Amino acid sequence: MDTLQTYRLRSAGPRQLAIAICALMATACSSVATVQPEPLAIPELEATPAHTSAIQDDPALDPVGTVNWWQQFSNPALDQLVAQGLNDNYSLQAAWERLAASRAVAEQQASGRYPTLNVSAGRSRRWQESSASATTSDSWSAGLSTEYELDFWGRVSALDKQGLLTAQATEAAGRTQANTTANGIVQAWYGWVYQQQLIDLLEQQTLRVEQSLKATESRFRRGLVVRADVWQQQQLLESLSADISEARRQQQLQSQQLAVWSGQSRWLSLDGVDAEVLEALSNSTFPTIDGVPDVPLRALKDRPDVQQAWFALQANNAGLAVAVANRYPRLTLSASYSGSAPQWQDVFDNWIANLAGNLVLPLLDGGSRKATVRQREAQVREAVASYQQTLLEAIREVRAAQTNEAGILQQIHSLENRLDLARKTEANQQSRYLRGVVNLLQLITAQRSVLTLEQQLLAARWQQLQRRIQLFKAVSHGNFEVVPPAATSTQPLSVQKGNQA
Repeated sequence: MDTLQTYRLRSAGPRQLAIAICALMATACSSVATVQPEPLAIPELEATPAHTSAIQDDPALDPVGTVNWWQQFSNPALDQLVAQGLNDNYSLQAAWERLAASRAVAEQQASGRYPTLNVSAGRSRRWQESSASATTSDSWSAGLSTEYELDFWGRVSALDKQGLLTAQATEAAGRTQANTTANGIVQAWYGWVYQQQLIDLLEQQTLRVEQSLKATESRFRRGLVVRADVWQQQQLLESLSADISEARRQQQLQSQQLAVWSGQSRWLSLDGVDAEVLEALSNSTFPTIDGVPDVPLRALKDRPDVQQAWFALQANNAGLAVAVANRYPRLTLSASYSGSAPQWQDVFDNWIANLAGNLVLPLLDGGSRKATVRQREAQVREAVASYQQTLLEAIREVRAAQTNEAGILQQIHSLENRLDLARKTEANQQSRYLRGVVNLLQLITAQRSVLTLEQQLLAARWQQLQRRIQLFKAVSHGNFEVVPPAATSTQPLSVQKGNQA
């Protein structure tokens, strides 16, 4: 209420004041209009026709499905480790505790829908002294009191709704963290596998170069080549040895990532991961990946980050309703039933009952309540923009994963063709070198081309797997079958589906 309105109410008589209050209360009964985002034009996220996979109805891409997306790789040892990580990851445990705290706040805000009831009991002693004597007297008291706010303007119900929606947003944030944890474990697992495959490839290449070096040394001893030819072969061999050392170092880093994501601190020791896990890693290979899959449109609106932004928007709408309701009178009913007596057994014989209604009308607050409403309105507009931006980012992330995977698939086909030609060239140059037609430099150039293309092809296949993992994560609902340890306090809230249309 502004200063002019306050002055008019103060200068009016009792009758005019009552009429003004009634008019204000009638105006307040109108509900606060919530702000909703404009619908976005979301394109269908189909894959490139030439690379479309036959897994358009894959359960891993179903936001309401029960299949965990990493199970599509058919690796039981990986499934077990992800389940362990979803229980032991410390960041995820912190997310579930934030959810428990948010639910507690929601319960606090919902408590205003019910009356409060308090029981009191007490005893007092009075001493009185005079010149003749000293006397003491005891007094016992007991009582019941209750208080309830009449929710004319929807303030209490808006607080209740705000607490519930905030808790739902926190739950969605927890599912985002669960999805991030699963992604981290899967990426680190296959990152280790990639480094092992790279080490195996480099060792195979080393054996081939060593055989070529023996042939060159034999020709040198017969005077057919110069010492520089031997040195060039040895240089190539040393380069492969350095690459193996680097791959082993990267493999150790992947083991450390596995330790962090799965919450296993003992794996950070020099011994690394457990022997059982190490054996499972050593026996793992890249899963077979077909063409780029289509993505159902509903998957985006069930993403946990999109749902978090949606619930945050609705919570801000509820906060706006609370701020508007705070500008209107607040009517509270209270009742008490109490008694007192010198003896405890007599307290219940003399009772006093009291029933009262308390109406508080804000008149002057220096514009604080109006400023709070403007603040909440700005926060709602911010939440609308954040929701729209989150949805756009979700579309971009899925589209980027599809585009990147399609590009990697084309690159793999090209590398396979180039490698086939390079191997033919190497065999031809090897034969001509042994006949003395070409020099060693031409042979080494052909060898290096084969070695490089073999490594590039393996790296491209690893990138293709990374893109598929990224796509699965981008459309995942995060509501996995694995239940957090504190299941009694962190079960997911029921998501209000259909509100995001």
